Order: sequence, then C-alpha cells, then structure tokens
Amino acid sequence: MSVFASHVMEGIDPEFSRKVQKGDIIVAGKNFGCGSSREQAPLALKYAGVSCVVAESFARIFFRNAINVGLPIIEARIDCTEGDNIEIDLEKGIVKNNEKTYSATKMPDFLRKYLQMVGLWNTAKR
Repeated sequence: MSVFASHVMEGIDPEFSRKVQKGDIIVAGKNFGCGSSREQAPLALKYAGVSCVVAESFARIFFRNAINVGLPIIEARIDCTEGDNIEIDLEKGIVKNNEKTYSATKMPDFLRKYLQMVGLWNTAKR
C-alpha cells in the first residue's frame, strides 16, 4: 500500500505525498473522490497519513469505500488555509478551525461505529 501512498493526490499536487504528515486533514469542496471507484483511493490517503477528510460532499462510492477501510470523513463547508489547526468531532458532527465552529452532517451512529470497528480490527490484525 505504500506504493499507492507515494502517488496519492499526484494529479492535483505532485508534492503532496512528500508534504503530508501523519494526522493531517484534507479539506475539500464538493464531490470529493469523484472518479475513484476502488478502495485504493481512501486506502492511499490513509496510508499516506491523512487522518480525516472534510468536504462539502463526497462521491457516493468514495464515501462508502472510506467507511469500509476506516478513513474518517465528514461533510462540512469550512473556511481554512493550508496549515490551519482543525479539530473534528465525528460524534457531535462539528468541525472547529481558528476558534470558529462549523456544523457538519453528522454521520449516523451505525456508520460511525463501523468506522471505529474497522480501525480497531485493522489495528488488532497488525
């Protein structure tokens, strides 16, 4: 999977895989993940160190694949610039940035629990 991680987001930013650090959050616009119909897209982000993706909306297949592989995602429109310190509360459905709190689309409890279990399962397998 490290091969995919080394090429993640390459079409948008060829340096992304070298700049991303463990725990980083991607903030995006509408329909994030459009065109990625395989689990490798969210897996590559996860293995590159991305801890969560915040977007106005997600492509349906990317959304499901992210849940399936344990990559946290949340739908919200926020104002930010690269390097901001963003805090996410998936359970409450809020995103904080620069002392401002944004309402997000709260993930249904059953999906959030599944997302957590996938992460726990993958940790246990290692």
